[in-house]
Amino acid sequence: MRLPTRQIPSVLPGIRGTLRSGRPTRALIPRLKEGDIAVIDHVDLDRSTALAIAAKGVIAVVNAQPMVSGRYPNRGPQTLAEAGIELIDKIGEAGLEKLVDGRKARILDGEIFDGEQLLTSGRALDQESLESDLEDAKRGLSSHLELFTHNSSELLKREEEVLLHGNGVPPLDTPLAGRPVVVVADHPDLDRLLGDLKGFLREQRPAIIAVGPAAKRLTKKQVRHAVLVLGPDTDTYPEPKVLTSAAEVVLAPGGSASESAAELLDRVGVQPKRFESSLAPEDAALLVAYTQHPSLVVGAGLSTTLTDFLEDQRPGLAGTYLTRLALGPTLIDASAVPAVRRREPRSRRLVLPVLAAVTALAIGIPAGVWAADHDLTEIGTGLGAGFGSGFGGDAEEGAAASTTSGRSETKTDPQTAESQFVEEAGAALLPGKLTGQRVAILALPGADAKTVDTLTGNIKTAGGETTGVLDVRPNLLDPDRKQYVDSLSTQLVKQLGRGDADQATYQRMGQVVGETYAGTKPPTEFDQPAKTAAVALLTGDLVTARGRPAGPADLVLVVLGDDSRDTTAVEGLVEGLGATAKGLVVAASTGSEDLETLRANDWPGWFASVDGIETATGQVAAPLVLARQRSQQGGDFGASGFGGLLKH
Repeated sequence: MRLPTRQIPSVLPGIRGTLRSGRPTRALIPRLKEGDIAVIDHVDLDRSTALAIAAKGVIAVVNAQPMVSGRYPNRGPQTLAEAGIELIDKIGEAGLEKLVDGRKARILDGEIFDGEQLLTSGRALDQESLESDLEDAKRGLSSHLELFTHNSSELLKREEEVLLHGNGVPPLDTPLAGRPVVVVADHPDLDRLLGDLKGFLREQRPAIIAVGPAAKRLTKKQVRHAVLVLGPDTDTYPEPKVLTSAAEVVLAPGGSASESAAELLDRVGVQPKRFESSLAPEDAALLVAYTQHPSLVVGAGLSTTLTDFLEDQRPGLAGTYLTRLALGPTLIDASAVPAVRRREPRSRRLVLPVLAAVTALAIGIPAGVWAADHDLTEIGTGLGAGFGSGFGGDAEEGAAASTTSGRSETKTDPQTAESQFVEEAGAALLPGKLTGQRVAILALPGADAKTVDTLTGNIKTAGGETTGVLDVRPNLLDPDRKQYVDSLSTQLVKQLGRGDADQATYQRMGQVVGETYAGTKPPTEFDQPAKTAAVALLTGDLVTARGRPAGPADLVLVVLGDDSRDTTAVEGLVEGLGATAKGLVVAASTGSEDLETLRANDWPGWFASVDGIETATGQVAAPLVLARQRSQQGGDFGASGFGGLLKH
């Protein structure tokens, strides 16, 4: 009897994936997953769409249309090829119908199979064929430009009042006159562009106008102060809580009917201002900003080059071109900001606001309110004559003033002058501010030990008692140790009998640390559950204590160190601490990205922050802000930026 033999299946050549098909392409992109084969119907694929497709991790793109039709040299196909994605085009409508969404497929040499069954075929594109197509397309560019110019001329006739005179643009309640404005539009590279603007946003505090779905990329704090400009397509709208959180909403339906958009906004309780024009929402947003007379308009995610204009598949492309002409030199692109942003000498940024800010903090006035009625530049200029040219004043005038008063003409180093002034001011302002208050200091990994020692000394100068310095070990924030931190924090919350066991891992651990070393109603000494928790934290190599902690504290000072790759753990820890302490202040060095992330959250009044703690200014500010926290006032302060020690 012959025994059956097992057949070894042959491995068919090619690449395999799941077909994902849909029209229009922008509706397909959210459904794409890593390893998929994207099936599109998109003539002259543009770079912006290609970037969004490539970001999904697809292995191939199959197009019913030609990737490059020859009208102009579009950059989308080359973008996909450079990302290592296989390209097939010109499969036609019949081929498109055979590539059913969700079906498994295999691609080989421009042919698409289901197993061994051929479904359809097209033209396989490589770098050589793409370069040839793009070279041919350059010859068709002139006719495309002629059409573009004609459309621009026709649009200008229809929209002359809006484009040239601003008639019909709704006025905003949000004040923009004399302020920089950032107009944010949805774009695959938007996160990078906003990252490039981080320093500009921090220093200039510009107004923000977000177009449609771009509002989803803003922080809660940014959305709360932003103007949203929406088009007629309600599918692109952010969620209702974003719509209702915005400072105000402008509805710019373009040439489309907007009844459904108006009804949706009415249902969520938003009464928009209407901009009746055929211009696209992105262009309407620019004109809304421009007619309010801002000092500068920065575009993030907008078309900027001729190729961008030609690739843009939106209707009303001529409006995009004419709008930018109308704004002229007022408009710059976000990518240019890091290169041209004015960088003042650091000493000047630190010195000018010191006197006003420290005084405002010392007498308990919110410094941001004080600054609104005072021109700090003029104050700085006045000081410049006394201290010499280090403050930015005229050197000869400073020398003449010194000679007239009989003083030495020796120039004073501005950084030394700033440190000396702040130390003298601190010696006069700190005593008594923290009398009777116990402060716990929590130093995160990378926090400078000398800075922590100086902060500890200044808290004592202010009359406060430090209950000890707790150093957070890297293990507590290590993603690989998260399971251990989760288990331990759950156990300790139960043992303490305080805190919320339903919170996320790091929020729960923050509560454990807070309830152990502080608490909203701290006893005079550690109780037994707190002692048990303290031992567990120490023996688990999650924290180390400098000396023996002297009981629970009233206030907590968190000193940030090295920036985290993922701030989730730091945010959770701070949130948990804030929920359990009478008052909390987070302090960090100038330029701390972790502090910027924390400040972007919509924290309750328990959160206050101080930056620039590597300077004498920040080191004096920290205990003063701790003193303010007894009344739960919150606020962001610091020694860096244009506001100095001012509330952001």
